Amino acid sequence: MPPATDPPAPARPRTWLAVAGIVALVLGVPAWLDQGAAPRHPFNERPLRTLEKARAEGVLLGDSMLETRIDPQVLRTASGGRWEVLAQPGSSSAVWFLMMKNLVAVQSPPPRTVIVFFRDRQLTLPAHRTEGGYRKTIESYMREREPVFDEILQTSARKKQSRAERVTLAMYPVQWRREAWRDKVQSWALDLVASSREYNQIRDDTRAIFELRHLRQDSGLDFEREEGGQRGLDPAEHDFAAAVGRSFLPHLLALARERQMHLVFFRVKRKPEASAESATERSTTPAYMQALRVYVETAGAQLVDETCDADVTRDFYGADDHVAPAMMKSYTELFWRKVGPQLPPLPAPAR
Repeated sequence: MPPATDPPAPARPRTWLAVAGIVALVLGVPAWLDQGAAPRHPFNERPLRTLEKARAEGVLLGDSMLETRIDPQVLRTASGGRWEVLAQPGSSSAVWFLMMKNLVAVQSPPPRTVIVFFRDRQLTLPAHRTEGGYRKTIESYMREREPVFDEILQTSARKKQSRAERVTLAMYPVQWRREAWRDKVQSWALDLVASSREYNQIRDDTRAIFELRHLRQDSGLDFEREEGGQRGLDPAEHDFAAAVGRSFLPHLLALARERQMHLVFFRVKRKPEASAESATERSTTPAYMQALRVYVETAGAQLVDETCDADVTRDFYGADDHVAPAMMKSYTELFWRKVGPQLPPLPAPAR
């Protein structure tokens, strides 16, 4: 017979105290390090001053879809007018609202026309590109108080986050402060090689080096993959009627009415598949786009949809949905030939 073995000894109170101490250390130290809300990045005055100096008749807003499509000088030549391009790569409707409110609508006089470049259901996805590293860019367009912006994103976050996620963020604040700590580390690194007065120049030069137009177009990179590609901007279950009231779209329209600006929403064409000249759409997309058109036009604005334009061929494109640098001039001229005649005429100059 095998020798009898003693039953395991009951856990000692000290063991449980040690476990409790470890848990308190893991959760307590980050909470102790938390010093309230992370400091907000200052409002960037430079695009505001540029727009004031330009006294533009029209302004284009958008993300990298705009940046890689429209050459500002070519547009001015083709239109014969004063047009400004305000492209913020990696932005979405939250930034476009802040641009409209804090850069465009405050001009005196305001531009007569504003054109917003977008893809798919982007106009009613208010939280798209607002978290993580995007926050710093967003804050550069924010004034001291942005109650509309805060309310829309808080509503969107409450809808998207589960109760467990909200509890985790509350108990572990370092998780949502990681961007602020990353900026501190970056600043310490810059201190080793430059003065604080040179920070902005170094960041601007770095951003220019890695602009999309400088990347190889045959690299095969998929810039949209991390955000779910087309699925990320065209979710089948995303219904216009249910989403529009919680989006920035009504506020964009209200700003345009208040300042008597003609607002145009320009839906860009995604890169066509190699076997066809029209990008595939979800079965719910046509109904969504029809609802968007009715809503926009009822509010006095305009919707231009490029997605079925046979003249915008695959040859225009580089990486993903971006237009290749060599094709920007041709695309800009084509854009104006298509869109320019659809815009309300500018008033004749006073004699």
